[in-house]
Amino acid sequence: MSSTDIFLGRQAILDGERCTFGYELLYRGGPADVSAFDDSRQATRGVIERVLLHWGMERIIGDRFGFINADAEVIRSGIHLALPPEGIIFELREDEPYDDEIIEKLVEARRQGYHFALDNVGDVAHLEASKALPFASMVKVELTTVPRAEIGRLVAEVRRRVPTALLVAEKVETAADFGICVEAGFDLFQGYFFARPEVLSKADRPTNASSAVALLAEIQRAELDVDRVEELVGADPSLGFRLLAVVNSSAFGLDRRVDSIRHAIVLLGLNQVRHLATLLSLSASKDANEELITLGAVRAKLASSLVSDPTLRSSAFTVGLLSVTDSIYRTPMADLLAELPVTEEITGALVDGSGELGRILEIARACERADVAAICELAPGQLDTVHGHYAEAIAWADELRDHLVMRRSRVELPGTPWAPPTVHA
Repeated sequence: MSSTDIFLGRQAILDGERCTFGYELLYRGGPADVSAFDDSRQATRGVIERVLLHWGMERIIGDRFGFINADAEVIRSGIHLALPPEGIIFELREDEPYDDEIIEKLVEARRQGYHFALDNVGDVAHLEASKALPFASMVKVELTTVPRAEIGRLVAEVRRRVPTALLVAEKVETAADFGICVEAGFDLFQGYFFARPEVLSKADRPTNASSAVALLAEIQRAELDVDRVEELVGADPSLGFRLLAVVNSSAFGLDRRVDSIRHAIVLLGLNQVRHLATLLSLSASKDANEELITLGAVRAKLASSLVSDPTLRSSAFTVGLLSVTDSIYRTPMADLLAELPVTEEITGALVDGSGELGRILEIARACERADVAAICELAPGQLDTVHGHYAEAIAWADELRDHLVMRRSRVELPGTPWAPPTVHA
């Protein structure tokens, strides 16, 4: 474990046969099973980021369901749209009033296939006052706040108000608690009687804040095209890495290798990239090494200019961009690529220097060393051409860096990325 590790808590939710139905996913700031944070919304964003961008849904929940705590403002912001509706259940809290805008957002989210659980229910009065209850596919009853004599009445009231909802007993601490809940008719169970939350850890893969925010700002434009998105992602190797890592998650139903950043953008679609840009901008690191980022951008531009086969230009760009990620993340390149869905050609170029892409990458490195002999050997008779493309790549990367720094202090996070329909009474 290092100081750059990140953590995620996971507690099983079981059915009456003690088979795993899903997992509640919990924010953890360290290796201890302690829930400590100052901002619950930031914690929710942190959980979504770690599930989607670091571990991937396949590794965290597999074919089960993942439960993530949320509140009205999380739904209002649209950050939930970064995750696909399949497999995720947002646990709604009503710490603040649910206004008409939130209700409309919940209606739209349900239409899009998202599911919600009403969390921390402790009495019938909570059900009577809840505006979120009509949208709930599940109701979670917290046993520690319900007198044992009232459990049956509360269960009956939930069944009357939302007959199709599943009932979850949370904080089941003892065998006696479990027996009472089974008899009362609960469908699912969660608590220390079954399992304490396990804390997972993983090395962090930070993204540069200015790059992520610049991407976020540009991608809100309705006329944006794939070429522009590829250019923005190409400004920062860490951003490209994170985008590819998302493609590697089964959350999006993709089971193929990608041959470039552009290919990944096309597979995800601009709308999904827009949601991911929002998440990346909120979670980005402000401490990334600016020189390494610029070096990756130079290599990407130079490699795409030097490759002779036009069909390899996007792959060459991707190889150049990713070639510095081992230094950025201080992790062996082979280990990093194991997290990404890149083709064998890209992997070979980055790990072994093999193939045409490996040759192009070595030319880029020779330019950085001003190694004329190596350039002449790798690209016979093309010294002047290579030097010209190298100068152009440096100028392009410098312009991008200036653009990102300029954008950093002016951009505000956007509102919701969709226009919800009018809700009729």
